[in-house]
Amino acid sequence: MLKPMNIWMSRLVELSLVQKDSNLPNSPEADFLNPILSQLKNVTKYCVDTAASNGVHSSTTYPFLKQGWVGLAVEMHPGKFSALSYIYQDLENVALTRMKITPLNIVSILDCHEVPRDFGLWNMDIDSYDLFVVKAALDSGYRPSVISIEINEKIPHSVYFTVLFDQSHYWRGDHFYGCSLAAAYEEFTPYGYQLVAVHLQNAVFVWIDAEGNNFVETNVKEAFEAGYINREDKNILFPWNKDVDYLHRLSPEKAIHSINLLFHNYKGLYEVRKSRVN
Repeated sequence: MLKPMNIWMSRLVELSLVQKDSNLPNSPEADFLNPILSQLKNVTKYCVDTAASNGVHSSTTYPFLKQGWVGLAVEMHPGKFSALSYIYQDLENVALTRMKITPLNIVSILDCHEVPRDFGLWNMDIDSYDLFVVKAALDSGYRPSVISIEINEKIPHSVYFTVLFDQSHYWRGDHFYGCSLAAAYEEFTPYGYQLVAVHLQNAVFVWIDAEGNNFVETNVKEAFEAGYINREDKNILFPWNKDVDYLHRLSPEKAIHSINLLFHNYKGLYEVRKSRVN
């Protein structure tokens, strides 16, 4: 069995073969975001990717950088960062930082790289306390036009769930990560954001004051059902969710009970309750 670093070096070689290929397809998330960003006017063409992975796989910002956007890509994993650095070596419009992102350092990271306060797109996917990182930036005055945040799609729309900030926490490859759609909705709307859509495991929020924002806000239940629950390809794209799909058929109270049983090894590291928006 390959060691993790060797796996990533193999991936690096594979991706290096397509680095110069202008026909490299966009990620589905980027294709989904493009018409949303296109509808807005005078968007600041600056994107932030946290965490950026290798810059192509699991990245929504690469196509925008290829179009000339300026950006910042942050990745902690050494193997992924090596791939990111190699693939992005000809992109002079993007800054790369290898660092673990937390609510304590996100503002310093953004400030250090002189990220515009109204930057156009934030892709958030750190598989842990994502909610608190975004809130820290919003508290400091940053207002990206569009926030695309990975949600924990395993959690029902009627349940508020989030991993709490713990400096030592990291994703262990299981179902315990991130936040539910309801949690993101409850926390972001007070800052002036509206939920526009859900695309599989990603929720898209648009700043209400963004110029050209004529989007009709969708409610949590409708967005979640359209973007994930009722997708015909859901089971093909997320086969690892088969053992937790039953959660979506439970009442909020029973779902919370089951979630506590599922995450019993993480007691004290998360918050779960019935959502206030359903």
